[in-house]
Amino acid sequence: MTTDTQSQPITDALQTKCKSCGGIMQYSPKDENLKCLYCGLISELDKSAAEQKGNDFKHWKKLADEESNDGLMEATEIKCRQCGATTTMPPNTSGAKCAFCSTPLILDEAHVKRFWQPEYLLPFKITEKQSGENFKKWLGKKWFTPSKLKKYGVNTDAFKGVYLPFWTYDAKTHTLYVGERGEDRKVQSRNSKGELVERTVTDWYKTSGTVNLDFKDIVIPASESLPPTIINRLTNWDMMNSVSYQKEFLSGFVTEIYKRDFRDGVDDAKKKMKSVITDTIKADIGGDDQRIKTQSTQYNDLMFKLLLLPVWISAFNFDGKLYQFVVNGRTGQVIGEYPKDKMKILLVVVAVIAVIAALFFLLR
Repeated sequence: MTTDTQSQPITDALQTKCKSCGGIMQYSPKDENLKCLYCGLISELDKSAAEQKGNDFKHWKKLADEESNDGLMEATEIKCRQCGATTTMPPNTSGAKCAFCSTPLILDEAHVKRFWQPEYLLPFKITEKQSGENFKKWLGKKWFTPSKLKKYGVNTDAFKGVYLPFWTYDAKTHTLYVGERGEDRKVQSRNSKGELVERTVTDWYKTSGTVNLDFKDIVIPASESLPPTIINRLTNWDMMNSVSYQKEFLSGFVTEIYKRDFRDGVDDAKKKMKSVITDTIKADIGGDDQRIKTQSTQYNDLMFKLLLLPVWISAFNFDGKLYQFVVNGRTGQVIGEYPKDKMKILLVVVAVIAVIAALFFLLR
């Protein structure tokens, strides 16, 4: 676990000073480097892809269960009373709003806590302006969007750049299984009217075997601030371009602190692995159909690491309801919620029923 920067707390607005004018420098997604807000000076950052190494799960779980502080760092956190999101607190702040729901934060409730330090991150590549443009295109393509909204548009909250925490897991799995392979064959017989009919019969044969699979970078959210319908769809990441953690990449952005530690996320990772293992077992059994009676998996060399991934978060109100959405800070992909016109949905349902009815009568 990286510990050489433990004395440097993670903040959402590191005030790196410009060597030229003494102004504040922040990370610029457009330039992919630090840029002075005043004179525009560019300061190069190390963006070379990191050789990622995981942490031994069993070793660190034992230390965590014993409440050891090894591998931890200090950060000033603040929790939103409205939505419960926990984020880092910028230095010298006199006022701030929650990045997830725009509720004013109570600064007196900020306190220092110890956390795992992120080891790798994917820097922002999509700008705030591009995020707004992508959102408008995304909303414009939604057919069920109310006509009033399409005509007049929406006023979104200011986009907030947030680094979300994710755990990634690696494992080498060894699975023993027992099952049955189904082989289909055609059987002809005559019905009560004397007509020749054909049916499919499946013959089942017992089978067993082993499946060995290596898993790399199974991504599990370490946050609960975004709805599952949004955060579980944030999957399109170019993990191979992750860089080693450098606090300068965080300057100008909010960093959310994880709510689930690495022990909480491992079961979700194993569920994802099991789904792939099950499909592989079925392919190994072969035949026309498969039945898995039992499967027992050993998870060897289980490793984990903490990764920060970039998103732009915003929301808009329509007819008194808040709709939240995010933009992938690497690809520009938009994921979120939007209002739907019930009349448009009803018209589509009626049209589909009419088409089915017409086909039914034509076939008769």
